[in-house]
Amino acid sequence: MPVAGATLVVVKVLWPEGLNTGYYLDLNSFSRHTAWAHGFMHDYALWLGLTLLTAVYVLGYAVVWWRRDTRAAVLMFLGGAGSLVALGLNQLVGHAAQEARPYDTFPHALVLVAKANDYAFPSDHAVVAGALVMSLGLVVRRAKPESWPYGVRTSRRAASVERPRGVTRAMLTLVVVSAVLGLFLCFARVYVGAHYPGDVVAGLLLGMVVVSVVSAARPLGYSVAGVVERTPLAVLLRRPHASDDGLENAA
Repeated sequence: MPVAGATLVVVKVLWPEGLNTGYYLDLNSFSRHTAWAHGFMHDYALWLGLTLLTAVYVLGYAVVWWRRDTRAAVLMFLGGAGSLVALGLNQLVGHAAQEARPYDTFPHALVLVAKANDYAFPSDHAVVAGALVMSLGLVVRRAKPESWPYGVRTSRRAASVERPRGVTRAMLTLVVVSAVLGLFLCFARVYVGAHYPGDVVAGLLLGMVVVSVVSAARPLGYSVAGVVERTPLAVLLRRPHASDDGLENAA
């Protein structure tokens, strides 16, 4: 089936075909009846969602930088690198799966964004969303159980892996906010007619998994950070010219 003038053989709808098609058409019908939201959903699905997620990620880095938590900063760096790796890997997965865009399979579907020439599976936007959410989540995951706000606890095994400086209420809040923004971005990509539900779910999971795998390189990252901390570039990892006393639980 041609996609936007190209002579490529593609799959119309990937498994689970029934769920993908059913939910896509249902949500497309919902979109037709909510014209008042079209402007916002167009912007959110196209650029606003990723902009807000990136802003939350940068704010999260600012928190760990201010707290002078070098290891958390390394995890954030690895999360950013993992996001780029996931986005690149997504191109390979997309070309392997070769799923046509929904609006090519359903020409009469309502589409609120410019039609793309690439494949639908997985969603690039969802990949980045999952990667950025996981980048923040890894910082929270490594916190001591006694330092978790809101009464949240983690497993003893997870707590015994590393003994970091604790996690703040602000960091956990940012994780929740990023998760909400990321899930809504996935919803928006289907709402505007650009993807099937399976595309965004797969993208979200791909981004999270890749960042988790890349984070396994944190011992190497910690070693590199130890070298960097003895140079003027240490300012990239932590707030300079401050005493450690009383700062570990700041922000």
